[in-house]
Amino acid sequence: MSQTSHSFLEGSTTMQRPKTARVAGVLAGVALAGSLLSAAAPANAADSDGSSTASSATAAHGPADGKDKDKGSGKGNGKGLCARVPELEKRINRALDRLNGDAHTRGSIARMEQRVKNARAKHHEEVATFLQDRLTHRKEMRPFLTRELTDLKAVATWCAKRDDAKGGSGS
Repeated sequence: MSQTSHSFLEGSTTMQRPKTARVAGVLAGVALAGSLLSAAAPANAADSDGSSTASSATAAHGPADGKDKDKGSGKGNGKGLCARVPELEKRINRALDRLNGDAHTRGSIARMEQRVKNARAKHHEEVATFLQDRLTHRKEMRPFLTRELTDLKAVATWCAKRDDAKGGSGS
């Protein structure tokens, strides 16, 4: 009774995944990607022309039984974003305060610069290189977060105008 194995793992004690499990995993990934893309396409179309496709996208993604009308998800009215603006602004401001802190503030650029300087002084070049990469990333985050804060303020202005328009026409 001779046993012939055609596996590259010959003699190994590891088990290979069955082919059906791999195929199922691939199909699940493709299905997920397809569902995400199909959900994003109508939203992009609604943003681009703002005409009847916006209402059809809302109808296609809205709740079928009319429940959850006030949640704002999938309706394109910005209610969810406007509600999150204050918390997002606080989070960005906290991150900027941390980055701009002094050498005693954890997460600050100044503290990381000091750590790089200390590592180089002790001739720990590998550690200094690692810390320098982290410092570079932190320095890149400052203008990014500043730009995000500016964009968020524009969104807050848009939300205020939208709320004023709704309040003025409804009274």
